[in-house]
Amino acid sequence: MKKYSLLLLFLFSFLQSQEITDQQELKKCRKEYSKKICLTDEDKDGILFYLDKCPKESGDLENEGCPWPDTDNDGIIDKNDACPDVKGDAENNGCPWPDTDGDGILDKDDACPTIPGVASSNTRDNGCPENNCEKYLKKQNEIFKEFKVKNNAKKERFTTLRNIIFNHIPKKFLPGNNIIVSIHVNTFINDNIKDCASRSSLLHDKQLFLDQLFWNEETFKYLGKKLKKNIFPTIGFGKYPIVRVLLDDYESDGYYSFMENFSKAPGIRQSSSDQEIYYYPGSTQKPEFKQFESLRIRLLFPEYESKNQATVEFVKGNDFQSFTYEYNNGHWNIVSQETHNHYNR
Repeated sequence: MKKYSLLLLFLFSFLQSQEITDQQELKKCRKEYSKKICLTDEDKDGILFYLDKCPKESGDLENEGCPWPDTDNDGIIDKNDACPDVKGDAENNGCPWPDTDGDGILDKDDACPTIPGVASSNTRDNGCPENNCEKYLKKQNEIFKEFKVKNNAKKERFTTLRNIIFNHIPKKFLPGNNIIVSIHVNTFINDNIKDCASRSSLLHDKQLFLDQLFWNEETFKYLGKKLKKNIFPTIGFGKYPIVRVLLDDYESDGYYSFMENFSKAPGIRQSSSDQEIYYYPGSTQKPEFKQFESLRIRLLFPEYESKNQATVEFVKGNDFQSFTYEYNNGHWNIVSQETHNHYNR
C-alpha cells in the first residue's frame, strides 16, 4: 500500500510538472486520448503529445514538433538553405559552389575563375591555363649565360668608365671622410606571380651582373687611393650597408667575395644587437656610416644592353648631379646630365 501511494504521488508530480501551454489544444487531445497520453513525449523532443504534430519523430518546437525538411538531401535543412532544391555546401549557405569558366574547378579553388584551365597541386596555378614554365625559365637561364659571356669579354670598358667617372667627380661633393656606393641597385624581385614571365628574374640578374662588373675589387682600390676616403658598399641607394648575411647571399651567386678582406665598423645604431658593416679603409679617419651626410654614388644600367649607356649619380645632402655616358667606337661620351639642389631622399 505504501509503495502504491508513492507511485501515485510520483505520477501526480510528473503530470503536474508538464507545463500546459495551450488549454484548447489539450482539450482537443483529450477528446481522443487520455490525459496521460496527451502529456507524454514519446519521441523525446521536449514537445508534449498534445502539441506535437509529429509525435513519433523528434522535431523542433518552431516546426510544431516536426523535423525540418531537407528537400535536396544536402544535410542543410530548408529553413537554413539558400538553395533548398539543389544540393550545396554549408559554407556556401546550402548552395553549390559556382564554376564560372566550366573547367571543373570550383571558383573558390580556381586561381583563374573566368578562364578555363587545368588542375594543379600549386594553388596559384590551379584552374589556370597550363604554362610550361620549366621550358620558359630554362630559356631565360640560357639567355643570362650568354649575357654573362658577352659582357665578361667586354669588361675592360667598365675599367675605362670607372676612370672617367672618378676623375670627374664634381668638387662640391668631395668634402668628408666617407663615401657610400651602391653595389646592387635593382633589388626588386616580383612577388606578384601571374604567368611564366612574371616568375623570371632575368632583368634583376642582368643588372646585378653589370653592377658587380663595375664594382670589382680594383674599383674599390682605385677609388680609395684616389680620394683617400672610407668606402661603404650598400644595396639600394645607400640604404642598407653590407653585413654578413648580405655578403653570404652575394657570395652564393659568386659575387663580391673580395669584401671578406674589408674592414668592419660598428652597426648603424652601434648596439650589441647590430651586425658589423663592411667598408674599404681608404682613410685613416674614423669610419662613419651617415647616409645623408656622406657622398653617395650609384651606377645605373637600364639602357646598357640596348644603347650601351650607363648613368652615374652623385648625391650629398640636397645636392644631386648625374651624368649619362654612351659607349661608341671604343669611347665613353657624355650624352646628358642633370643637376639640382633639392634632391628628394
